[in-house]
Amino acid sequence: MSSTHVVAGDRLKRELERSAEAADCTIDWIVERSGPWNSPSFTGGRHALTMLVTNPSNRAWVEDLDEHSVYLPGFVLAQLDVGAIEEKGEQLLVEIEAVTVKEA
Repeated sequence: MSSTHVVAGDRLKRELERSAEAADCTIDWIVERSGPWNSPSFTGGRHALTMLVTNPSNRAWVEDLDEHSVYLPGFVLAQLDVGAIEEKGEQLLVEIEAVTVKEA
């Protein structure tokens, strides 16, 4: 069985892909890191993702991303921050950091 933070990271990537598709963008994952972030009162994960986003509408989609724009079944997306955005021709190289917490 996968660790909770791994499951949350996979769901986060899948939901970001769905959101991007709805905005007519595509994502290629460059870097994917997830690690546990737990306390006695919750189980969660920290996620660092780097993605290449393709399509002319990509900047608007990226700039609108936050913890309220993506739903993760079974988890609370407590934080989603877009970090560096680098233009690569008609693509954007985007760094994202997120924190997930397993629903009780």
